[in-house]
Amino acid sequence: MMRLRKPRFLFVYPLAALLFTVGRITERNLRLGILLIALGEAVRLWANGYVGHVKVNWTEQSRGDAKIGRLITGGPYAFVRHPLYLGTAVIGAGFCLIVGSVWLALPAFAGFLLIYRVKMTEEERTLLNEWDSTYQHYHNAVPRLMPWRPRYRDRHGRWSWKGVAASKEWKTAIWVTVMVILLYFWEEAVQQREPLFEKRWVLHACLLVVLVALMATDGLVELIKRRGRAGRSAQPVHK
Repeated sequence: MMRLRKPRFLFVYPLAALLFTVGRITERNLRLGILLIALGEAVRLWANGYVGHVKVNWTEQSRGDAKIGRLITGGPYAFVRHPLYLGTAVIGAGFCLIVGSVWLALPAFAGFLLIYRVKMTEEERTLLNEWDSTYQHYHNAVPRLMPWRPRYRDRHGRWSWKGVAASKEWKTAIWVTVMVILLYFWEEAVQQREPLFEKRWVLHACLLVVLVALMATDGLVELIKRRGRAGRSAQPVHK
């Protein structure tokens, strides 16, 4: 529940709901939007594979403990300082393209700049406090979001599935895919007023199976984790 209280989530969820009420989806925009969304999610998977398991720990920061194990400058971090937010922006642009609404895209872009600009500044300040001149050199050489400079030379870090698992980026990939499928069904059933299982019923049946499987997978993993945490908390403490 704490994730829902973060400003960026309070902005994203209402925006997601608007996707089904604003604009008109076309098959052309749907295809182009899916390409953008896939690109954005690929960037996020790439970035989290490098830093998902070594991110800043804000709880430790408040206690004054060490915050960062290593300064990651490899992979997408050799091109931009905040590839995760770049990937998020590209995903958002893909969804706005799908619904084809300028009036949704403009506030979405403004909200992104407002919320994530503050967050990027906070993270950069923390990194500068931790790494001082090392991060300052990286900061001066690598753009914030737009990769318009040559790749950073002094690269550190290696991609790992551990980072994807630790960051739960797989959950983002699942729910982004779920949203795309739901928007497709919305376009077919609501806008086109066509029964889902009359034309292209094989495709629609497969998509429905994928939709249910993805949602069930996420729910099952969360249930297993909660039972595991409950079991550990119930174990007696030996002094």
